[in-house]
Amino acid sequence: MPPKEARYAALRLFGGVQQIQEECREARGITYIESLVQDLKYALRTLRKNRGFTAVAVLTLALGIGANTAIFSVVYAVLLKPLPFRSPGQLVRVFEANDRAGIPAEGCSYAEFQEWQRQNHVFSAMAGATAHELTLTGRGEPTAVRVGDVTADFFTVLGVPPLAGRTFLPADDEPGAAPVVVIS
Repeated sequence: MPPKEARYAALRLFGGVQQIQEECREARGITYIESLVQDLKYALRTLRKNRGFTAVAVLTLALGIGANTAIFSVVYAVLLKPLPFRSPGQLVRVFEANDRAGIPAEGCSYAEFQEWQRQNHVFSAMAGATAHELTLTGRGEPTAVRVGDVTADFFTVLGVPPLAGRTFLPADDEPGAAPVVVIS
């Protein structure tokens, strides 16, 4: 077939150039936005007609979004949020445990801690801490207060500066030193 006849035969078989361009535009998704707008208009018309269904749907969405937000807030605060310390990935908790002797995995004595500190060749710094409750008395009703006994370098190891005043000094760790308190 001569080239002119072949071109006309192809145009008759496949359609015109404009028609193919329109099909390509449709395939690329230009009409996607138009169909999305039409679907949204239809959904709004349907929701406007059925007010009871609309109220149930909106309430369900609100409860679902609220529950998801609450759960994520708790999970973030407990699991995902980094600890508020200088290098939380380098903090290690060391304790003594002996199941046979009935020593639970809770900690060690202060004398053992001091020995570990003297023999330390692994950690850049060590601090000891223990927590318990005391009863605060004075004005008003007695109140249970959670307290922690810590070594002098506790705040230095965690990299937490005080907002006001000072933290502990090495002299505060010496036997017979005056009691010092840091209030949070």
